Amino acid sequence: MDRKEVCAKIRELNLQDTVKQHYGDNYTRVSTDKLEKLISAYTPNAQSTAKPEPKVETTEKAVVSNATVADSPLEAACLTFLGILKDAGLLDSMLAKL
Repeated sequence: MDRKEVCAKIRELNLQDTVKQHYGDNYTRVSTDKLEKLISAYTPNAQSTAKPEPKVETTEKAVVSNATVADSPLEAACLTFLGILKDAGLLDSMLAKL
C-alpha cells in the first residue's frame, strides 16, 4: 500500500489513538512501514480465523469471554480491552513501555 492508502486505512479502522499510544506520535508522522505493521496486526488476514467478539453482560457480575468474572462493567470493559490488545500482539510492547 502507498502512504495515502495506509493513512486512509488508519482512519477507516479508527486507529489514530492506537498509533499515538503505540508509537508516541501522530499517525501522520509515523513511517508507512510501522503503520502497515499495526494495520496487519489489527486486521486478521483470513476471515475464517476471525474470532467472535466476547460477550459482556451487565448484571450484578459481568462475564467476560465466558470464563472471567468481573465485579463491575468498568472492569469487564478493561479486561475486554486487554484481550483485544493481546490478540493484536500489542499488549507486550505496551507493557514494556510501562
